[in-house]
Amino acid sequence: MFFNYKKFIIGLIFSGFFFLSIYWISDDFSGILEVANKADYFLVLIGLSFYFLSLIVRSFRWNYLLKNENEGLNTINLTPIVIVGYMFNNLLPIRTGEIARCFYLEKKMGVKKSFALGTVAIERISDVVSLSLILALTLILINNNILAEEFIKLMPGNYYSLISIVALLFLFSTILISAPFLRSRINKISNLFKNHSNKIIKNSVIFIEQFFDGYFSINDISSLIKLIIISFLIWSLEITMYLFLAVSINLPLDNFYFLILTIILFGTVANLAGIFPSTAGGWGSFDFFGVLVLISFGVNAELSLGYVVFVHFCLWGPITILGLLIFLKDWVPLKIKKN
Repeated sequence: MFFNYKKFIIGLIFSGFFFLSIYWISDDFSGILEVANKADYFLVLIGLSFYFLSLIVRSFRWNYLLKNENEGLNTINLTPIVIVGYMFNNLLPIRTGEIARCFYLEKKMGVKKSFALGTVAIERISDVVSLSLILALTLILINNNILAEEFIKLMPGNYYSLISIVALLFLFSTILISAPFLRSRINKISNLFKNHSNKIIKNSVIFIEQFFDGYFSINDISSLIKLIIISFLIWSLEITMYLFLAVSINLPLDNFYFLILTIILFGTVANLAGIFPSTAGGWGSFDFFGVLVLISFGVNAELSLGYVVFVHFCLWGPITILGLLIFLKDWVPLKIKKN
């Protein structure tokens, strides 16, 4: 149900392209072992605690979007479902885990998957807006014009990439802000087909209507602002993890302030690269753009690759294992309940 061979092949092609590009930048992978050996794992554990805290805040955000659908939901019972969703994302291509998370929520809590998919869509948009805002603020704070220009030159498309990011921010902001004002029009259109005699058309309209019920769960400006603030906090916590990992390996940069700016840029650009298709877990796009950022700010290619892979593994490994354990623990009772 969750696996799609076409998506898998598309993701594989994109990931292959990014990995070949990484190999072209640095054909020496010794930096990966070097980073793993020199890391201060006490700081790594502190960093991981920030990441898991960000997952709890993600669960709080999802509960905020789902609250009108099921009063029995709360951050505590949604957190395991979010973790399982991340596990599926890490094992299935092109963020198929988001769909799996909605099916899993329906099985466990009875929330319609179509409604949940709508809330996931608004989550992703708020993520892009928040990351773009963080990126824009960081670019403003960079006070070394030479390095800033070098960073922009290394981005695919050069100056056009920066323009594209600004345009993307504007586009998604417009969609997010206009969402509450489009609901009545969507409902009018769906009502025209709701009572159609064709069962396929009728069910499709019902599915779309439920999807937009979830998508339009934010229906006023104050709720919209709150959603953006929550998303901003989520990414701030996750990027804090990246910073602790950088400190744990003593990433060589001029000063701590410059290290912070570099890691923020790394975190925002690498995660915004998630808009590109990739294999399970985002391997390829995250690593390629992350390495580009670090190299542009003076970190050598081998160490850049080592650090980025180390960060990616810390994002991928623990949550995948924990999510798999939670899912296996729940799956047998769910199957019994179904029967």
